[in-house]
Amino acid sequence: MWTLWITVSTAVLIVLAVSLCLRPAFRAAPIGWRLLSASGIPLSLAGLIFIIRFWQPTGGPYRANELYPYGNHLHAWAVSFGFTWLAFGFLFAGLTLLGSRNSSRVVWATLLASWFVCWLPHGVIVLAFASAGHNAPSLEAYRKWASEPQGFILLLSDAVILLAHFALAMLGFVMSGLEIRRDDHTDL
Repeated sequence: MWTLWITVSTAVLIVLAVSLCLRPAFRAAPIGWRLLSASGIPLSLAGLIFIIRFWQPTGGPYRANELYPYGNHLHAWAVSFGFTWLAFGFLFAGLTLLGSRNSSRVVWATLLASWFVCWLPHGVIVLAFASAGHNAPSLEAYRKWASEPQGFILLLSDAVILLAHFALAMLGFVMSGLEIRRDDHTDL
């Protein structure tokens, strides 16, 4: 289990070190861009939770599509997914701040498109579950999990973290888009 903590600690230290370097850019950015940048923080946090939650350390020999240092193939997928959210949230936060210096429609649209592509597979999954109707096995699994204090706290914290991400992102996209529009009209 020590490899989990060394790996996660290294990733967190890298994120924190670069984030400290971006503090002046955060202070200088308009409020809409700061909110948009801040939306990357809960997404990175959700990634960390995924990494810690699904990492099931295993010894070798490792076999592709079966066993990895992170556990079986599903655990390896979930851990790599967690690192992807950690990296995307961090990258999104940093690029938003750097993009605010040249706040153009192209920068804003690129950020929106990358955010949309990040969430696209999850939207497809939600639509598939919703269109398939009542999914009793999944609902029962979550009910059972939420009936335990640890499961309830984890599900609640995940929901709060993701709602914070979505709220900051939506508010940030709207406010920064309005700032760009206002700047476009003042240039005329």
